Amino acid sequence: MQKQSIHDLIEYNGARFSPKVLANEPGYRMVLLCLRAGQSVPEHSTSGKVTVYAVRGHITFYEGDIPCELRTAEVVSVDPGVLHRLEAHEDSVLLVLATGSAAAVAEAIEEIDVRTIPGALRHPLIFAKFDALNVGDSVCLVNDHDPIPLNRQFESLRAGQFSWDYIERGPALFRVRIRRIAKSPGSDVPLSATPAHVQLQAK
Repeated sequence: MQKQSIHDLIEYNGARFSPKVLANEPGYRMVLLCLRAGQSVPEHSTSGKVTVYAVRGHITFYEGDIPCELRTAEVVSVDPGVLHRLEAHEDSVLLVLATGSAAAVAEAIEEIDVRTIPGALRHPLIFAKFDALNVGDSVCLVNDHDPIPLNRQFESLRAGQFSWDYIERGPALFRVRIRRIAKSPGSDVPLSATPAHVQLQAK
């Protein structure tokens, strides 16, 4: 038996939504998600069923393009494999339950804050993370400027394999969701092995 006080665990982050893992076991994951007004969780999907309970606040939950208003003490669930996202209209706290196989409850989106990574290592790391994704999964890139050189590199080296969506577009912070939409028809060339004239300087 394990008992926790949700209200004692509430903690907001002014820069981005703040998740706290309360349980992480094979086939079962429980996360407390705290969002300031205006913050959002980008679109993603999992291979297991997800249930979202609003502890407090007001969010709009989107299943694909279909919106659902969710307020304190209301709950919504989404079937496996369905794309979903949410936006907070006021400071909100959500309890998120994911059930299914161990793979189903793994995090669908990993966030990479490149501001903390040396410039020369940024692009190779991002490509390595992307190449490890399954089709439908994403990584979220965080930077202090628009990563246009990286987008051009993806267009050159992974054309047709990715989608590029801005979650937040400046002026001080840029957050980009890079989603794998297709596997490579052959073997992807690691970024570190590409010719020097193809590589763009990471900023």
